[in-house]
Amino acid sequence: MKKKFTHFVLIAIITLVGIEIGGGIYELMVFAPKWSASPPASFALLQGDLGLEPGIFWAPHHFAAQGMILLALILCWKDRKRRNLIWGIIGLYMILRIPTFLYFIPELGVFSTTPPEGTFSPDLAERARMWILYSWGRLGVIAGIYVLAWMALRAAKEKNVTNGAH
Repeated sequence: MKKKFTHFVLIAIITLVGIEIGGGIYELMVFAPKWSASPPASFALLQGDLGLEPGIFWAPHHFAAQGMILLALILCWKDRKRRNLIWGIIGLYMILRIPTFLYFIPELGVFSTTPPEGTFSPDLAERARMWILYSWGRLGVIAGIYVLAWMALRAAKEKNVTNGAH
């Protein structure tokens, strides 16, 4: 039973992280070019009753993914190979989350609270451009988490084959 639940948790991590990758690609290729096109006027897409609030998607999603990762660590604690892979996932998640809280969320807060009236701001345009550029790096870290999650799932299957179970 524990083996099946562990398998479910690892699949859930892979699924959640896959959704993060898809959401990140969508955000960077579709939405970010729109809200960053001509600040401050384009920042209106992030504001008001009809403004899109990215945190509504990302916050609960990251909470669920992080919960599953911690659960996987507990479930895989006795399996050194999988435990180390999950520690790698946790390390990458920390690399992801620290700049998110120190840079990405505060910058997005500036973009979403800057009044959209006024003339084009080269400074805001450059800040938005850098936010998008750095976000591609975050997406790379998420891809690394995805690979490690697949490796953890594969390690479980390899252990079963090595022990003669199928």
